[in-house]
Amino acid sequence: MKLWHKVLFISLGILGLVGLLFAIWINYREVVTTFFAYAFDRQTLINLLRHQGKHNAVLFMAVIAIGSAIPGMPIAAVAVLSGVCFGSWLGFGINIVGIFFGNLLALYILGEFPHKARPSRFRPIADRLKNMNHPRLGLSIGYAVPMLPTLLVNYAAIEMKMSLRNKAICILIGSLPVSFLYAFGGDALLIGNTKTVVITVVLILLLFELYEVIRRDQRVTLKMPANLTKIHEEIKNERS
Repeated sequence: MKLWHKVLFISLGILGLVGLLFAIWINYREVVTTFFAYAFDRQTLINLLRHQGKHNAVLFMAVIAIGSAIPGMPIAAVAVLSGVCFGSWLGFGINIVGIFFGNLLALYILGEFPHKARPSRFRPIADRLKNMNHPRLGLSIGYAVPMLPTLLVNYAAIEMKMSLRNKAICILIGSLPVSFLYAFGGDALLIGNTKTVVITVVLILLLFELYEVIRRDQRVTLKMPANLTKIHEEIKNERS
């Protein structure tokens, strides 16, 4: 991917994201101003938020999808907000759809405009994903662990040469836990269920431990000893 391609796609993504966030603000501005102006109680806020029309779910899906496709764009806040505005289960569905299609879009763009990922402190993580004994499991974990940059996970998915079907399944499986926890955490936050919020945060932190599975499930690469390598080279030279 050339530099101008990258700048173009990221610029278009950010413009689209800003436009969608502005549309969400327009739809919910009256709810927010009314709540703070009249100091309604929590239940009133819940009723106001969740009776704004289900069409807003499409806006949230689009924001999460575009945010998932832009490198380094945090979508956790919007994913939590979907649980706040739509409730736990509908927010869960919104998060899954957004993350799923966002990563598919990113894979399509990276596939159409190939570009080698630049070295970084995260590059070894992508290499570990490719070298797993169970690559589909590793890729699913890659999409599930919040600490792993999605861009490098997408690069690893492309370099694994998997079928689109397998990539889509890995994205779907990986998006389930984070989508669930963000949505249910946002819903619990609005309702005021502190215990559920704490449990959700702890479970999200536990997702980081899944990286240990990636670290341990590596293929063993046998390297030829240096003396054997030298003999092999001498034989090749004699034959040539």
